[in-house]
Amino acid sequence: MKLHMCTARMWPDLTYEQTIPCNRFMLQYVALDDQVENSSLEEIQQLRIRCVDILKGAQPKQEENALYHHMALIRDEFRAFMPDIWVERFIYYFYQSFRYGIELEYPYKIAQRPPSLTLFKTIREYSVLMRPYLILGEIESGLVLPEHIFEHIVVQKMISHMTLVVAWQNDIHSLPKEMAKGTEVFNLVFVLQQEFNLSLEEACSQAFRIHNEELAKLLALHAEYREFGEYQEHVDQFVYYAGVGLQGVNSFYLETERYQHGGTGFAWPETRSDMKT
Repeated sequence: MKLHMCTARMWPDLTYEQTIPCNRFMLQYVALDDQVENSSLEEIQQLRIRCVDILKGAQPKQEENALYHHMALIRDEFRAFMPDIWVERFIYYFYQSFRYGIELEYPYKIAQRPPSLTLFKTIREYSVLMRPYLILGEIESGLVLPEHIFEHIVVQKMISHMTLVVAWQNDIHSLPKEMAKGTEVFNLVFVLQQEFNLSLEEACSQAFRIHNEELAKLLALHAEYREFGEYQEHVDQFVYYAGVGLQGVNSFYLETERYQHGGTGFAWPETRSDMKT
């Protein structure tokens, strides 16, 4: 899948030391995402709980799944050069993506029925699994936003727009694979077709429009609100490096084998995972 190319394109200014855990996490996250495709909700919840425990400091047992050992390695490598405030932020965004993304979309995937567009957008913001990636740009800039700036409603709204831009990119690029495989319902195009009784062509046009509107809202919000005082440069750098990441992942989508028709680009195309070991 050439995931190392995605890391390089999203965060081109990282040092070699910084690249190692970022690339490990890229591989880890994709492997986890593919494995949960065939997991029960209970298994997904167990996976999330154990991964978060390890990221917070627990040590994996020798007999546990290698993915847990890999998670501990990622934790230690990030802690070697990032402050605690950033690590805690990373852990929380990892938790959010599973708890409010993967776990909330599970019933709809099982039922093979997408939710309403409003609910879909709410869940998709988290199930695209982009939030932990966005803050890797703080490693590049060397400017970690203080908590009161990071939690500011404007910053959080920009993060929401960024995440959804990637979600719509992902849904558009993965559409041929998901149509060929015939088992995916959590895609913006499918939701638009169901809600508005659109043809495939009409739904694709609507999806592009929604993507472009999301990006325009992000850029307009960043341009208008300039009230962060001494931290304005920090916020500008955060948006800049997040933008590099958005463009980088989009260019990766155009070349990767991951979105081959029929799902052959999955790490484990048709195998059920055992997340208990």
